[in-house]
Amino acid sequence: MTVPSLREAAAERWVLRPAGAGTGSEGPARPLLRLVCVPYAGGSAAVFHGWSRELPPAVEPWALRLPGRDARLHEPLPTSLVEVAREAAEALAATLTPPYALFGHSLGAFLAFETARALRDTWGMEPSLLAVSARNAPQQRTYTGTVHRLDDEEYLDVMDRRYGAIPPMIREDAQMRALYLPILRADTAMLETYRYVPGLSLSCPVLAYGGTEDPETTHSSLSQWGDLTSAGCTTTLLPGGHFFLQQQRRRLLGHLGEELLRTLVP
Repeated sequence: MTVPSLREAAAERWVLRPAGAGTGSEGPARPLLRLVCVPYAGGSAAVFHGWSRELPPAVEPWALRLPGRDARLHEPLPTSLVEVAREAAEALAATLTPPYALFGHSLGAFLAFETARALRDTWGMEPSLLAVSARNAPQQRTYTGTVHRLDDEEYLDVMDRRYGAIPPMIREDAQMRALYLPILRADTAMLETYRYVPGLSLSCPVLAYGGTEDPETTHSSLSQWGDLTSAGCTTTLLPGGHFFLQQQRRRLLGHLGEELLRTLVP
């Protein structure tokens, strides 16, 4: 039996793979491309549960496990987006082999972008495609602010008005609030303190998804992701608000799956 290296063991903390992944030619279908999926603020790897059943068999989704939640619940919650991206890239580089792609929703879009840059700049691994969702391009400086410093009730009110995604149990159940609120607040701090630093453009295409009813993004603002790549950007709007990826999951994954397969064609 092969003993995993320290880097490979560390990578397991960061990635949740589908059951049966890594079985190689003995598995039911050997994937041709890995898709690293990065959750939104307050989210976890569970956001991407079931994606392996709806994506093409050639695509194997890897859900990123962020510190301070799920299996990493007892680790400190990070507030530096760039540091998280660099650590994620180091962990992924130990087991990820090209071709690969990334998908990130909301906060996850910035994390996916910075992880892609770190994988390229430090490890020489550029993705075949970057898919971003429900988040304007980082050079627009849209998300500066101090919402993460508000007291609990004000903070929840602002987040609920902005995204409509605060479950009633967070307000009603003290234990749920104690568990969930620090995660959401730390992720908000990551978003609000992140500052884009200009660098070498990506050489992979970018897909930018948005919701037609999301007040934070428009077709025009999403299209500015194209300024960060030399390979072009395609913008697609789907019905719904900021969390359209839940209501429009089948349509989103159908489109994303087709685009991922397209990258495999020489």
